[in-house]
Amino acid sequence: MYAESSSIIKQDTFKEYVVCLYIRLSMEDDDISENPLKRESGSITTQRALLYDYIKNQKEFENCKVIEKCDDGFSGTHFDNRPQFTEMIELAKKGKIDCIIVKDFSRFGRDYVELGNYLEQLFPFMGIRFISVNDNYDSAELSDGITGGLDVAFKNLIYDYYSREMSKKQKVSWQRRAQQGQYTATNALYGYKKSEEDKHKLTIEPEEAAVVREIFAMKTAGMGTTMIAKTLNDRGILSPSELYHLRGCTRQWTNKGTKCCWTASKVEAVIRDEKYTGNMVQLKTKLDSVGGKQVKRPQEEWVRVENTHEAIIDYPQYIKAVSSLKQQKAKEGKRQKNIYYCGCCGRALFNAHYGTVFCKQRSFKTDSDCKDIEIYKRDADMAVLAAVKKEAELYLDRDKLSRQAVKRNTSLSVSDRINAIVKSMEAAQKGWFALYDKYADGKLERELFLNEKKKYDADMEQMEEELAALKQAQEAEESAQDGAKKKAEQAVIFLEANELTEDMKEKLIEKIFVYPGNRIEIVWKFREHPKAV
Repeated sequence: MYAESSSIIKQDTFKEYVVCLYIRLSMEDDDISENPLKRESGSITTQRALLYDYIKNQKEFENCKVIEKCDDGFSGTHFDNRPQFTEMIELAKKGKIDCIIVKDFSRFGRDYVELGNYLEQLFPFMGIRFISVNDNYDSAELSDGITGGLDVAFKNLIYDYYSREMSKKQKVSWQRRAQQGQYTATNALYGYKKSEEDKHKLTIEPEEAAVVREIFAMKTAGMGTTMIAKTLNDRGILSPSELYHLRGCTRQWTNKGTKCCWTASKVEAVIRDEKYTGNMVQLKTKLDSVGGKQVKRPQEEWVRVENTHEAIIDYPQYIKAVSSLKQQKAKEGKRQKNIYYCGCCGRALFNAHYGTVFCKQRSFKTDSDCKDIEIYKRDADMAVLAAVKKEAELYLDRDKLSRQAVKRNTSLSVSDRINAIVKSMEAAQKGWFALYDKYADGKLERELFLNEKKKYDADMEQMEEELAALKQAQEAEESAQDGAKKKAEQAVIFLEANELTEDMKEKLIEKIFVYPGNRIEIVWKFREHPKAV
């Protein structure tokens, strides 16, 4: 049976024949472990055992090198988002794999069109043998140019349909569980553990819960998230990720190593999680497309069920901590933007404690022109403010001239033309009613009536088209006028300012280059070429 395929393996005695076993389990499949201590799902173990048994029973694979690629928890509807699959294909392209074996077509992929491309084009071109054990498919047993035909295509179509139906059912199941207040994540929330009686219920983990309470206490006392993270790390308190590692869980953090410390973002995630108040809040994100990225849902779409488990902190403390976090974010957002750059090397200038900004390049290269780049920041800010006010004056002058030009325009405004057309349509409609009455009373012949109706319909259609175009022009004109009005109001604010503000920097200035002799050059956001001051 394998005489022909055996010759393929032995045709090059200097090259080791490599067989790759590809194993995959989707997060939508039934056999996903709810136990964080379990390293992999049972289905992965079953697939691996089946494939190794298959190789063991085929004499042709006795002296072959066997490697394994496993994507545990990845959907089969897309091919490019599976890391182990991508590695396997790259090895195949480099000629480092001779044969790929899977349990069935659906493990390789559930997009039947894409799978067909691999079976019919890519693998034959690269000389890759493909075996699907449960489908009794072996590309080495097919004639040249034949890849399984309708049978393979039909099976893949069924797999694709099955995948989409499973996805729909899974979403309905998640929605139902969320509405019942069930905890559906694979791993328990930090500070809790899953109940032994019901894996969808949370119970408090005392040591972790104490850390959560301390985080909230530090935040409500005014401590920043960075300092909270540093405090926890200095005391050797394990982060949630590191705890999961120690418990043997590798599913979510396989690419992050085993040492994961507390960070400001992890502390913030704890503070923002309402589940610590005993309320279950779920379905806060969704996929933007099949196999796509997770995006935030609008808050009104979240599923919130109160008092589903024991609280670690009370709700008022949660609100107070979140409010403190928002204040911290607002304060951080007010940090001054650095707009000064060296005109010689292009690097951002350094703020000295004595009030100047200078290029640090002079510390590393004494013969550089950068040694002459230093200016008092206050003086530079005032020079830039003067330039901003000059630009504001110019804009207000142009805006005034523009409005005066509009007033001098004696032609009908868009609004007047719209009113004129509306009146014409009303007049035409009255004329039509009178014409119809004459026809109904037998005072007008049918042929003449139909001719007049045709003219009326054509005139009304033309006026409706013109009216629609004028209304669109009116909306554009009003939008332009509104934008000009807002810009003028902003220009007045800038003109009356006594100091260079962060709002000015954000809206007007891209960069400011400082040159020797305290010459500065402003790169405006609204102008193509920079302006020297």
